[in-house]
Amino acid sequence: MSQSLYFSSDEDSIVQVRLKRKKVFRQRINYNQLQDFTFKEKFRLRKSEVEFVLEHIGQILRYRTTKNKALTPEQQLLTTLHWLGNGGQYHGTADMHGISKANVCRVNKRVINALLDHLFQTVVSWPSNMENTSLEFLRSGGFPSVCACIDGSLFPILTPSKNESAYVDRHGDHSINAMMACGPDMNFYSVCSRWPGSTHDSRVLRNSMLFAKFERGWRPFQNAVVLGN
Repeated sequence: MSQSLYFSSDEDSIVQVRLKRKKVFRQRINYNQLQDFTFKEKFRLRKSEVEFVLEHIGQILRYRTTKNKALTPEQQLLTTLHWLGNGGQYHGTADMHGISKANVCRVNKRVINALLDHLFQTVVSWPSNMENTSLEFLRSGGFPSVCACIDGSLFPILTPSKNESAYVDRHGDHSINAMMACGPDMNFYSVCSRWPGSTHDSRVLRNSMLFAKFERGWRPFQNAVVLGN
């Protein structure tokens, strides 16, 4: 950002001088020094889980610049996790990580796009081997032939500017209704998160890719069923 100063050399002329504001780099915190419990409390992931994510998207987040003040992939990921996990405002996250509000906004967009375009497609999928899945479900819940459990969850969002009323859920809050199917190990097999909060769970299910696959006769193993809440 620049600043203009005006000087008058005489009564009839004014000289404008534009000064460029000097960038101020604040000190950044090394969060790796935190205890494991405190780390997970702040970022909702363990250190080993953060390393797992960085293995998949670290190169995508790396800035192609020689500037030594550029955020590392780890700093970008932790900034986004902090913002997502705390539901805080940009200025609060910026202060916690020693960066600007504009940088928080840019980093969030980069990290979330990388997660959706690369890691999500790899992690959220049906396992290639599901021989023990039904046995695990039978052992824990007593239901036979279960390949996954499914339910919908409401995720709060900021008030949208368009179709605001569609996002008002049964609690009176603005949210997204996300339907997720997971296995006995709590890993996600399928996610559908494109419906506003006012949409009933049954409608989300009927319009999901998972429902369409089962209607066409696909099963992860013979006679497999999905257990819903």
